[in-house]
Amino acid sequence: TVFQTIPLNIQFRRALVGERWNAWLHLVRRLIDVQLSDQPNWMQCTLTKNGVFTVKSFYMDLINSGPIPRSLHIWKIKVPLRIKIFMWFFHKQVILTKDNLIKRRWVGSSCCCFCDHDETIQHLFLECPLAKLLWRTIHIAFNINTPVDIGSLFGTWLAGVEH
Repeated sequence: TVFQTIPLNIQFRRALVGERWNAWLHLVRRLIDVQLSDQPNWMQCTLTKNGVFTVKSFYMDLINSGPIPRSLHIWKIKVPLRIKIFMWFFHKQVILTKDNLIKRRWVGSSCCCFCDHDETIQHLFLECPLAKLLWRTIHIAFNINTPVDIGSLFGTWLAGVEH
């Protein structure tokens, strides 16, 4: 194994405490069973029978790989770039709501400023009483039903701007 053939004389610039120590242990556990060999490395393409990569085989695999995810259509629609970026973040659920801020070590309350429930993307856009009021108003004014989740909200918006 790697640790039997290479002596460990490692010094770190920073102390390995807390999460850094856990990350180091995780790395060591993954490397402990790695077997080294004097044999040359070998790569084989799985797209062709003989294992040799060709542009044609890659192209054929690409066009036969199924439909393009609908979320990629967002970049082709005619809306301002900042709207596209916001909707992409919305779809990927990385908008900086309080739950996502806390994941980034933000120190603060996770409560929604409108209703004191935990602020998530789902809550902010669909479950908060203010969001529900806005959706009822939209339904009355435009006969658009309230989406059941973030995915359907994104799909509804995307379908609306594509037509």
